[in-house]
Amino acid sequence: MLKPLLASLLLTAATVPGVSQTTTPAGHWRLASSGEGCMVHAASGQGTVLSIAASPEQGALLFIVQNRQLAALESGNQYEVEVEFDNMGAWQIDAVAQQELDRDGPGVIFAVRPGKEDGANFIKEFAAAQGMHIGRQGVKMDSLGLSGSRPAMAQMAQCMGKMMSNASETSEEEEPAFEGGGEPVKI
Repeated sequence: MLKPLLASLLLTAATVPGVSQTTTPAGHWRLASSGEGCMVHAASGQGTVLSIAASPEQGALLFIVQNRQLAALESGNQYEVEVEFDNMGAWQIDAVAQQELDRDGPGVIFAVRPGKEDGANFIKEFAAAQGMHIGRQGVKMDSLGLSGSRPAMAQMAQCMGKMMSNASETSEEEEPAFEGGGEPVKI
């Protein structure tokens, strides 16, 4: 589960030599991390904020799109949004609305699973694109330049790699290996 996620992060960053983990901007992107995961985010001049989050426990990248125009959506409900990279054709994505995210306003959240073919294709388009158009019901809400997204994703990959390395060191010391009667996982 983690291998496809880390591989997709590294794929998006493959052409960026010597990027180090930092909280300074990569283009107009910023990296943030906590003990639970890593996130990169960027904002447009028209009020859209795009955040991409990953956690060692998740097998997906969470895309969070925030914009004041999403205030009419009801929290917890699922809505279809359109995401298009460089006029390559829109992705119709089911996203969950959330009103109380943070100071950047209401938004929608959707998961992209890099281990699945559609998820891998979405990530490849994202990595190659210069821009991203976001809309709903055929109406474009905003466009976001993706300049600097490759270095930002490289920083996120390094952050995730460090977290996974720290987690594996910690888990080697912890016992028991399995609790709660869960099903074994094949790797």
